[in-house]
Amino acid sequence: MKLFVSDLDFTLLGEDGTLSSRSAQRLNDLIVDGLIFTVATARSAPSIRHLLDGVSLELPVIELNGAILRDLKSGHILEHYGLGMEAARRVNECFLEQGIAPYVSGLIGDQNPLYVPDRHNEGMQWFFDEKRHYGDPRLQEAPEDPIATNPDLEDILCFVYLGPKAEIERIAAAVADHAPDVLIVTYANHYIGGWEIVIAAPKANKGYAIERLVSHLREERSLHVRETTAFGDSSNDLEMLDAVDNAIAVSNATDAIKARAGQIIGHHGEDAVLDYLEKIHRG
Repeated sequence: MKLFVSDLDFTLLGEDGTLSSRSAQRLNDLIVDGLIFTVATARSAPSIRHLLDGVSLELPVIELNGAILRDLKSGHILEHYGLGMEAARRVNECFLEQGIAPYVSGLIGDQNPLYVPDRHNEGMQWFFDEKRHYGDPRLQEAPEDPIATNPDLEDILCFVYLGPKAEIERIAAAVADHAPDVLIVTYANHYIGGWEIVIAAPKANKGYAIERLVSHLREERSLHVRETTAFGDSSNDLEMLDAVDNAIAVSNATDAIKARAGQIIGHHGEDAVLDYLEKIHRG
């Protein structure tokens, strides 16, 4: 069995950050025809459902850059990789010391509450507005310190903050100093400009999540994956491309991603991933 996994933004999705109805139909036709496909994205389950409406994703999806492996149909979290409350407190203290409040993604059972801070810049407001647009049920207004004031939290999956590059670099340096055992990923936000930082557990990466997905398919569904292919464009895809047999970059990918890829295909705005999948699957 061959498994295909794609990033969403600037890889599978179009220029406007959506999948057109025509593209969704092409993807769905491939899956119905037997293509073994899923997505690995920084986005959450509600966002995946919204963006891939009409696409019958049968396999578990990889959310939050690998922090969650979820059965999308039932909503059940199969595995999660969180920071742990102690490491999360150390990271949170770094933000508090700088007078900055990030988005905090928590875990309560199969629920993934997203605590929303004050939106004091364009990037932070965009992050909120984009989720409010599709009615993301995770959104919750955050108290001053959501970690300290919510006893129901079982884990913290990640912190997210958007701002100017210099501010993002300063936050990354502070977190690396105070919590050296966490995963720090920074990348440009091409939708609005500016930069984004995501702080998560070391295993909360797409590469490790793909390995766990392959194990899940073998152990729970008796599906034996003999070859893996992944498509990506940005720094949060590096571990994923390292973990698969066939690493593919879209032409708009960063130089670092292109250097890791075994093949470079067309531009994400021209449905390059779908073109590749159709060619490989149907010949």
